[in-house]
Amino acid sequence: MALPGFAAHLRLQRTRFAPLHKQSTDRIDGITYRSKPRSLQTQMSSESRLDDHTEDWMIKVRVCRKWESVNTKDGNLISLDMILIDEKENLMHASVRKHLVPRYADRVLEGRVYSLRNLKVTTNMYPYRPLASDVKLLFLATTAVQELQESDVSIGRYGFEFVNQTVLQSRANDPTVLSDIVGCFTGFEGIETVRSGSKKRDIQILTDYSVNSTVTLWGKLGEEFDPALYTQDSGPYVIVVSSVTVKRFRQGSLTFSTTSASKVYINPEVDHVTSIKERFSALSIQAKPIQGTSAAKLTPEEEMFINRMTVDALVKATGAGEMKESVVTLKATITGINSGQGWYYIACRSCVKKAEFENGVYVCRSCGTLEYPLALYRVKAEVQDRTGTTTVVMFNYPAENLLDTSAKKLLGKMKPGDDSVPKELNTLLGKELVFKLKLDKYNLIEGLQDYRVSTVFTPVEGLEAVYAQKEARKENACQSGPATSSNTVLTTEDKKKRKRSSCEEDASQELGEDGSQELNEAQ
Repeated sequence: MALPGFAAHLRLQRTRFAPLHKQSTDRIDGITYRSKPRSLQTQMSSESRLDDHTEDWMIKVRVCRKWESVNTKDGNLISLDMILIDEKENLMHASVRKHLVPRYADRVLEGRVYSLRNLKVTTNMYPYRPLASDVKLLFLATTAVQELQESDVSIGRYGFEFVNQTVLQSRANDPTVLSDIVGCFTGFEGIETVRSGSKKRDIQILTDYSVNSTVTLWGKLGEEFDPALYTQDSGPYVIVVSSVTVKRFRQGSLTFSTTSASKVYINPEVDHVTSIKERFSALSIQAKPIQGTSAAKLTPEEEMFINRMTVDALVKATGAGEMKESVVTLKATITGINSGQGWYYIACRSCVKKAEFENGVYVCRSCGTLEYPLALYRVKAEVQDRTGTTTVVMFNYPAENLLDTSAKKLLGKMKPGDDSVPKELNTLLGKELVFKLKLDKYNLIEGLQDYRVSTVFTPVEGLEAVYAQKEARKENACQSGPATSSNTVLTTEDKKKRKRSSCEEDASQELGEDGSQELNEAQ
């Protein structure tokens, strides 16, 4: 039975979620690690142990991380997950099952503080757990959610489970528990598209145990991480990447790879990060570009023609919900810059999320008041080809590469209150470019335009001519079919089979020896 009233809440807080600082610790190189966190079940006293049927209890927590768990095979939503942190810095994994996501998606927001009542306590039997504990809280149809004011409680904004090198080594190639890693940013590669269609960016960090390691940021994380923001000075910039898998190849050093639960933070204000930052501040470490070595990497020439489409074909396919690819390329000319929503936005330096201007200061919902906010590009452009017109959106990485200057520098040249489009952006008008587009649920499911640009290329005349010739040959072959001997009589079905065979063979030759025809974005 649940204990009544406020006394029950206090007792549950003291027994079920014991403070993390009571765990066993190791101290290495002046840094204290929490090793082998105990299961939440073992931290409970026997008289107050809650079984899987216990629901009537309440906690006050902050949502420090929130993400969608998605089936990597078909892209379907599985659940909405989050990490909660309470006043004693205890971390809890909570989940909203698929059928209840519409009820809670907009009621429980990352960075906000809530009182939650009537959650079910379950055991997480699946791999890829974001915390060492196997206890998980489930939102029910009857779960009560009440948002609290910041002044009502004192709860930290971040919650991580940092572990020492020994624990990380024990997790190598074992997906049972994901890890939160931290280190000083030392190097980076460009965004790569590998043969499977996945996009990634590798970065290097000097870990808190003084080992150089590679972290692979997959998909959107790699696209949104902009190294240019952290290479202007020696920092140091301490990076935290949550919920990564740990891998070791042929007894080599450990490498890390992000998952759908991962988030990237730069210099978050937590004690462990502060101590690392102080430790590396005397080394004058400046992140530098490194050369990628992936044999599966696509060349820029190959990337320019991935799932090439016309404007008309793209708009019709997404509008009808028939689009299967999530990455396409589009050759079009910029005809206008839409300034209705501005050409930049103010973001948090730590999580790079959009900040709001409140009471004379910029505030990040996840990280709080910002002392040094960032100005980042968000350029909405109208583009046109011979078949039609549409809109694309270039965020900071492609826009800065195209303009060869930062949004901050352009803002510095403008007068306060001037919302006009800078002349540097108007120089883009009339330029024909190849846009590599990353289609999201708003395009694929809701049929909206405003396609997001991940990379911009300058068309190469010779390559475009070769591509046009291949497309023409393929179209002719599909329309006319192969030549036959005058003595050969083909049935209608034979003709159809030969047409299909000819088209498939031509497409295979064009796409390469591996025969891959679709490049789908990694989850």
